[in-house]
Amino acid sequence: MSRSPRTIAYQPALDGLRAVAVALVLVFHGGFTWMSGGYVGVSVFFTLSGYLITTLLLVEHQRNGELDLAAFYARRMKRLLPASLAVLASITLLAGLGAFRWDESLRRDLLGSLFQVENWVKLVGKASYADLTNATFGRVGPLEHYWSLAIEEQFYWVWPLTMLGLVRLTRRWRNPTRARCGLIVTMAVFAVASAPLIAHHWGPNVAYWATPARIGEILVGAALAAILHVRSVDLPGATWVGSVCLAVVVWAATTWASGSGLAYQGWLGVFAVATAGLIWALRSPGPLRAAFSWRPLVFLGTISYGIYLYHWPVFALVTSNRFGGLGRAPLFALRVAITLALSVVSYRLLEQPVRRRELAPRRVAAGAGALTAVLAAAIVVVVIPVPALGSSSITASGQQASAIEAVNGTLAPLATTGAANAATVTTVATVVGSPAGTVASNPDTTVGVPAVSRPVRIVVVGDSTAMVTGDGLTDWANDHLDVARVGMAAAPGCGFIRDGKIPTDGAIDFAGACKRVLDKLLPDVLAQQKPDVVMLMVSMRDVEDRMWNTSEGAISPFDPRFVTRLTASYTAMADWLIAHGVPRIAWVLAPVPTSPFGPDQRKMLDPARYEVQYNVIRSLAAKYPSVVRVVDLNAWLTSTRLTRDLTVRPDGLHWSPEAARWVCDTYLAGTVVSVAVS
Repeated sequence: MSRSPRTIAYQPALDGLRAVAVALVLVFHGGFTWMSGGYVGVSVFFTLSGYLITTLLLVEHQRNGELDLAAFYARRMKRLLPASLAVLASITLLAGLGAFRWDESLRRDLLGSLFQVENWVKLVGKASYADLTNATFGRVGPLEHYWSLAIEEQFYWVWPLTMLGLVRLTRRWRNPTRARCGLIVTMAVFAVASAPLIAHHWGPNVAYWATPARIGEILVGAALAAILHVRSVDLPGATWVGSVCLAVVVWAATTWASGSGLAYQGWLGVFAVATAGLIWALRSPGPLRAAFSWRPLVFLGTISYGIYLYHWPVFALVTSNRFGGLGRAPLFALRVAITLALSVVSYRLLEQPVRRRELAPRRVAAGAGALTAVLAAAIVVVVIPVPALGSSSITASGQQASAIEAVNGTLAPLATTGAANAATVTTVATVVGSPAGTVASNPDTTVGVPAVSRPVRIVVVGDSTAMVTGDGLTDWANDHLDVARVGMAAAPGCGFIRDGKIPTDGAIDFAGACKRVLDKLLPDVLAQQKPDVVMLMVSMRDVEDRMWNTSEGAISPFDPRFVTRLTASYTAMADWLIAHGVPRIAWVLAPVPTSPFGPDQRKMLDPARYEVQYNVIRSLAAKYPSVVRVVDLNAWLTSTRLTRDLTVRPDGLHWSPEAARWVCDTYLAGTVVSVAVS
């Protein structure tokens, strides 16, 4: 039997769609808040992959009467492995030279990425996707994007076998083509419908990372391919329908939250329908297809795989701190320029030469297996695991360090040393006459960091302001691994008042996210990391009007009943931490917001609200003088006269990336470390 080529007609507009998808991801990972849902670009890739791979398999079977699985897998390996292995090998080499010292899970992630199971590796971990993709400072691991590649590669391994099974199952049916295509559509519907159930039962991380929860997006593309294979027709009103679908993609990318919402509730499969509509529309001639076929956009699409592969390690290495304090936009431009250069070189000198080379499937498989085995061995030998906070045998560089060696099964006691720490500028002063336990600094000086006998273990707990501040503290600690290590248990809207409801929340489940953080994540973090100090920080959440019961309605912090309950909640938080062995609590007085709130929320700009919270925290410092210290970040920021500077807090509430690091460099790092050794 003569065989037709196993190809489908090239559609430049689909490469244009790839370019748009990868651009969404790049801007999202660049930390631009207006692209809070840019991760949907990955979903677009999933659906497009399902469409193209299924179309390829259906066309091959139609032309040749069979599926050559060996050839299919060989083509996939030649297409995907060269650049992927090059990235993994480069990261292994850089790790051996001392890069990525902050990444405690680098060896595990390298092996998970190499063996195409990184999404499951991430799922076994405790962090959320939002935590891992907070690329504000680029101090995340260099492989946090390989989870999506793993899902696609798992699909590539399983789907051809599934298609082969469908072919054999329907071979004797009256209309086998329609039958197998109907089964594909049924599978897609089932997968899309099951994702919300998975999210409801197993939680948001499973909904985002688990293959069964994400396979629906790929199968929506497969279903489109099946439908068009049975009856290839242009989409009526393609330009109009495609424009609406594109608008849905852009809407999701710019409005969905980065760490919660529909994407984490299993609804990405439904979102994939918009991507499928856009793919269908791009098959039809018209202005939309012409726009997506624009030559520069198509070129970016052809190298989009390399862009996606290389961008994250580049973002992890090219940071503002390493490049003279570059602002977000110039830093992003530099990162993208480096990423594009690497992607072009990789595409022309590595990916295309390998892809064009004629090799028997057995030789491709043997070569891929050999390279994988060699790289796996190199990873095990070269990449020294960094101990998690609370470990005692190895430092980040892999050398023995007596400063953190175990003594009777526990870490050595924490103390200041006589030697001056390189980070020290001046000493922390307790303001005379300030409330009991308050730690502050002379506003005209920088708070220095005491020299310590071993790295101080810090855990940051609280709401979104704590998350952003904790990012700055983590970035600082990554530059001072001999001084501090930082962990985090925080979520947007996570306050320490656990009961009652805030009427303005609407349908947003802040309480559910907070429950996961404080009741599930925090105990694990404390048990694993055994922190020397826990930094607590909550801003607006605990001073908003709250309703405990319908009879009394919503009450404000100026109501004595509110103050009594706030005090009880904060006392319970302190008691719980003390009972779990936390020796020091650095309780931060968060700066008063200056946000441009609307009329309903303008009351949240009243400093008197926050003074109620401050006084409760100060009373706890007086009640637990040996444990609780008050860190008056609000007073310190006021002393800088930058409370309304939009370069410091662009939204009037959260630090900019550069400001978060500046706050820690100038004040917070030294203050919190001093609390730990006080």
